[in-house]
Amino acid sequence: MKKICIHETDNTNKGSEADNHARLQANGNSRQASWHWSVDDKEALQSFTHDYQCWAAGSTKGNNEAIQIEMCVNSDGDYVKTVQNTASLVAKILKDENLTVHDVVQHNFYSGKNSPSKMRSTSAPIPWSSFLKMDDVMKFTNETLKAAVRDYLKQAVDKKLIDKLHLEKFDAGTLTDGDFKGLEIIIAQRSK
Repeated sequence: MKKICIHETDNTNKGSEADNHARLQANGNSRQASWHWSVDDKEALQSFTHDYQCWAAGSTKGNNEAIQIEMCVNSDGDYVKTVQNTASLVAKILKDENLTVHDVVQHNFYSGKNSPSKMRSTSAPIPWSSFLKMDDVMKFTNETLKAAVRDYLKQAVDKKLIDKLHLEKFDAGTLTDGDFKGLEIIIAQRSK
């Protein structure tokens, strides 16, 4: 049985992107740790096939059964976009590997480590429970409600609280419930 294990780098320095983390493994990782995917706010890079045993979970069981995803969080990156990219990758892996959302676990599950720390925080911009639902595309039962949500997002874009990309995703029908929940939190925080 396979699982998907989510990690977070928690880098405070700039430029700690997916490409840097993937190259770290390709150039001989002195930390003796490895992971299948590195994800940031721009891309997701695969370093190993899913059948390759990586050493990141913090336990033999986790290393044996889990696909390891490293979210590359850094001070100059867009955390929300990194989480969204990770959620999209997880959705793809779930489909490809015939797994369910119940097979997605935190690094903490295997190691007890506070990882992914931002999602585990009580003040998380996107908490773990929302992350697990992020691939659920928003569905509306009536046009009035849909128009109200669009207007809410448009006003947030006009006030420069969120990027217009989110409104474009809404219009394209690809904005997820998890995206929207995360945006509500961001809008509330930036409106203060």
